[in-house]
Amino acid sequence: MVVSPYSDTELAAEFERARALLLADKTREAAALFDRLVRLSPDGEVAPPSLFNSGLAHEALGDRALGAERYREVLRRFPDHAVARGARFRLARAAAALERWPELVEVARGLLALEDLSVLEAVEARGALALGLVEQDLVDEAARHVALARDLIEAHRLGESGKPPLELAQVSFALGEVRRRRSEAITFVPMPASFGEALERRCQGLLDAQSAYTEAMRSLDAHWSAMAGYRIGQLYQQLHRDVMQVPPPRSADTPRKKQLFEGAMRLRYRVLLEKGQKMLAGTVGLGERTGEASSWVLRARDAQREIELALADEQAALAKLPFTEAELSAALDALKGEAPKKP
Repeated sequence: MVVSPYSDTELAAEFERARALLLADKTREAAALFDRLVRLSPDGEVAPPSLFNSGLAHEALGDRALGAERYREVLRRFPDHAVARGARFRLARAAAALERWPELVEVARGLLALEDLSVLEAVEARGALALGLVEQDLVDEAARHVALARDLIEAHRLGESGKPPLELAQVSFALGEVRRRRSEAITFVPMPASFGEALERRCQGLLDAQSAYTEAMRSLDAHWSAMAGYRIGQLYQQLHRDVMQVPPPRSADTPRKKQLFEGAMRLRYRVLLEKGQKMLAGTVGLGERTGEASSWVLRARDAQREIELALADEQAALAKLPFTEAELSAALDALKGEAPKKP
């Protein structure tokens, strides 16, 4: 038992002072005072809201992990308090940002068990659950919760005009993740019976995923935009990796023909790297403009460097081949089943 040297009235006054500091954006001072109140009166009336507000303050200071710890403590020690509901939603958002997928699923299921959820709260809970599931490769179950969330969005016409509510961004990103994983399950080694048909399905899946990620960007939230931008760049980068593993056809039965096939493939699919590079450059620029410094921006920067190196490698490999670009273009026409163009 902790005996506080302060009366309940004095503690309440200190709580109000901490709250005023938080509202005045004096976040560091507010966080320290809220934490002190919890230590002084761990089981008193000010403890639950102090824990919750401490979480808000630490998140504002950039320490999501400590913020999540505070929300978790609210739920553990004061599950029936009025602030517990808000703590659940804040913990779900923190878990998503920290990529703690099993915890996100657990918290999201707890949210869906709450009574009297508003439409936006239900959308957020479904989106959080879908995201936690898809990031653990539970794609079909994730897709079901995305569909339920989208049914609510469409039924209530959410986000149809202007900037959509932030809760919709998570649903759109989760949809993009479902589509990305299903698309990237289509690979080309071993060679499918119909390469053209498989490639078309893979590309359509890429475009569908890109559409969902782009929808997530409409929220104009720097974090979700960085996540979505990185994923779009990754879509093109991964498709390039996969198509470049396609083995030469049987008709390429001489070293020269194999080189011609290699050059034609490099020339044709270099555009995928260029598209990915453009999206990743935009994502890195977004981070610089907004101060968003999450792991997603760092990943985008690393992927951008990888693509720059890959483009340089492509250029060097093409330069080494004993063919002109016109000859490679003619080979491309042959790959497409067209008559070769004259140089």
